[in-house]
Amino acid sequence: MSLATQEPISIREAEQSAVEKLEHLLKRGIPSLVTTTGEKVKLPATVYEVLKRAVALMADGKAVTLIPDNQVVTTQRAADILGMSRPFFIKLLETGVMAHHRVGNQRRVYLREVLQYAHRREQERQAALNRLSRQAFDAGLYEKNKFPEGGQDE
Repeated sequence: MSLATQEPISIREAEQSAVEKLEHLLKRGIPSLVTTTGEKVKLPATVYEVLKRAVALMADGKAVTLIPDNQVVTTQRAADILGMSRPFFIKLLETGVMAHHRVGNQRRVYLREVLQYAHRREQERQAALNRLSRQAFDAGLYEKNKFPEGGQDE
């Protein structure tokens, strides 16, 4: 199944309260499923975790898309996910920032690698912002800020 054909799953408005109730029940612990014949099957912990996360997102009104861990994407799709141009993304691949492979003359990357890179990049951005804020605070720049004559806070 290709990434492009996987549609997000959204709940209908009529199902919202049922999903919220299910979310509440899932917080109590690992449930069991009961078949139509009365057979009771306890959910494996990993399946429970996936279900709990999906239901929590849906209870918040968010759509959910399930994608296999080994999903392969094109460089264009990866660049789109990261919000950059394809040529820039290819240069990034050539620096060894993330693993990729070739299918014929086309490069492919695992979606998990792209998402891990996005997560690392966001953590690095947040750390840099925290360092800058700390330096500005330590330098006393926050106390020196004054509104210009007639200025106002937004």
